[in-house]
Amino acid sequence: MNTTTFNPALEAVKLKWQDKVPLSKQHEDYYFSLKNGLEETRYVYLAQNQLPERWLNPSGDGCSKNCPFKIVETGFGTGLNFLTAWQSWQQLPETKRAFSFVSIEKYPLSKTDLIKSLENWPELSKFSQELIDQYPYLMKGSHLLSFAQGKVKLLLIFGDINIDFEKHPFTADCWFLDGFSPSKNPSMWTETLFQLMAMRSNEQATFSSFSAASVVRKGLANAGFEVIKNQGFGGKRDMISGFLKNKIKLKTHPTETPQWSIPSLDLKPEPPQPPSNDTTIYDAIVIGAGLAGITTASALAEKGLNVAIIDKKAYPVTGASGQSQLALYVKLPTEINKVSDFISHCTLFSQRYLNLKQIKHPNYSFWNKTGLIQLAWNPKALKHHEKFIENCHYPAEFIKKVDADEARKLSGLPIECSGLWFQNSGWLNPINFARTLLDHDLITFVSETQIKEIKWCENSHIWEAIPENKSLASESPFRSKNMIIANSNDAKRFKQLKHTPTKPLRGQVTSLLSPTLPASKCVVCGEGYLCPPIDNWHHFGATFDLSNADEQTHERDNQKNISSLNSWLPNWLPESIDADELTHTNKLTASAGLRCTTPDYMPIIGRAPDYDAMLERFAALRKDATSCKNLKGIYYPNLFVNIGYGSKGLVTTPIGAEYISALITDSVCPFSAAQKTTIEPARFIIRRLKQNKI
Repeated sequence: MNTTTFNPALEAVKLKWQDKVPLSKQHEDYYFSLKNGLEETRYVYLAQNQLPERWLNPSGDGCSKNCPFKIVETGFGTGLNFLTAWQSWQQLPETKRAFSFVSIEKYPLSKTDLIKSLENWPELSKFSQELIDQYPYLMKGSHLLSFAQGKVKLLLIFGDINIDFEKHPFTADCWFLDGFSPSKNPSMWTETLFQLMAMRSNEQATFSSFSAASVVRKGLANAGFEVIKNQGFGGKRDMISGFLKNKIKLKTHPTETPQWSIPSLDLKPEPPQPPSNDTTIYDAIVIGAGLAGITTASALAEKGLNVAIIDKKAYPVTGASGQSQLALYVKLPTEINKVSDFISHCTLFSQRYLNLKQIKHPNYSFWNKTGLIQLAWNPKALKHHEKFIENCHYPAEFIKKVDADEARKLSGLPIECSGLWFQNSGWLNPINFARTLLDHDLITFVSETQIKEIKWCENSHIWEAIPENKSLASESPFRSKNMIIANSNDAKRFKQLKHTPTKPLRGQVTSLLSPTLPASKCVVCGEGYLCPPIDNWHHFGATFDLSNADEQTHERDNQKNISSLNSWLPNWLPESIDADELTHTNKLTASAGLRCTTPDYMPIIGRAPDYDAMLERFAALRKDATSCKNLKGIYYPNLFVNIGYGSKGLVTTPIGAEYISALITDSVCPFSAAQKTTIEPARFIIRRLKQNKI
């Protein structure tokens, strides 16, 4: 695994204050106009880019009503431009398009300084508070925030504009060129930025900037933009705006994106959309109502799509997702690498996602942010923790080391070892969570329906999901513009996915009823996990069994869980009670399910590859693993797969759902290019070809 000295934690920018206006000590420049920063934003960025008019009138840009308008900003600062744009959008009638806002910031403000800065704009207080509530830890990488019931997305990237911007697969309808002036921050206003703008601009893309410096005007003109000099705001003489005149036909994908993961448009063009007035055709069908399925259906419905979610069971989350309690639990590598980058990114997203969902749905109780502690319960675990602390410098709000005394206080249990504390993790009630997500006017839940095959109709460009009992009038095919396969191990039932290298991994959770056992205040993890009790029921486990694919519960697995618990949490169960005694009482029950796991333990999320066509196109990899670098992949039109989450589904299903919905609606992607490659469904085909195994 490639390791690096990369430190994900960031220090907040140092500020001076003048009349409540922040000034960067490093750049000796103000974050907004001393006269009226809000009006300057409205003049320079909204008016010059014909906003909000363009949110109401797409101007023939070819996007559907579900395709968001994308603004890209250079320099997030206090977030004033984003908040002003959001306020302007919010005031429009509901026929408006959703919008995504991508912004990068190398020197982010602390939350305290952000709050102080935004106090200058009381009319934005409603919007400011929501940003403050979701403002991420100061941690390098991208952070996708969601507002206005998912119709407004903010992808906030903490990183260097000349290095990190290109790593994210965004495109722009509009550019806000902000940040400190070229004289104070010349490293930002470079040819690299201007060329990237040209490559990532959609047709009819516009830009505006407070700066009319010659280096900016010339750089934009050389990149193919028409540059127009306008009257500046307030006391400023000039500003500039303009539009893309000559689109650069060079690379359009991030440098870390392998060509095989990009659909070959010359072979598999995107099908035209069917008539929208045909109510028998869904915008999307999701097969499978586990965590992956319900989060995907919810993400699509948030973007305005009419969704059917189909499951063979009578209720959602009745498989491996259907335990009484699911822990938001991760075990990070001891060094910073691609795996740790991916896992930490997903964990941060899930923490924000679940917290926001619970806030937005107070009538449903499903997310319990109790915190989670991983115990250094034996010498091996202690060594792992020590190496982790030495090499991985994450923000303390995300993860920190605690000694035995702190562990006892946080958990309320008789713990005698140190641990790692995740203060914003906890546990989920999946049944209530499913009810919450599926309670949406645009989601139809179809139960007790087994889909035996899916079929692409070339003439109509529609997917059909054909039930087992097709002969019955009520069991006619379900039709949709997009098809998402999220039914875990059953995905290989369909011929399009029979090649998928997944395996069922059986797990059993044990439940013990006892009003006298110590109640944990947080999730506690060692070799297994123990959750806080529900009505005196203590749930713990779980087993891992690749050799057994049945979903029946077994007494021997309860014994395994009890024995394991006694090893890593030795002072919890009374010494007078042994495993055999517990398993023969009526106070102990269990539940079992089959997780879906992959060879590299990473989920499979994205467009479904055409297996036979991929083998033919990339056959040269069998003899030369360095060949085929310029060949794009071949994928089924509008077919997506979302499976393979193993035992950590709560960590990755929320962001996986967001990624699927981004592919379908062309909204902002929650992953960097490197992170996308980690989960691409075609990765196993490419790997096995290079190994000459297929």
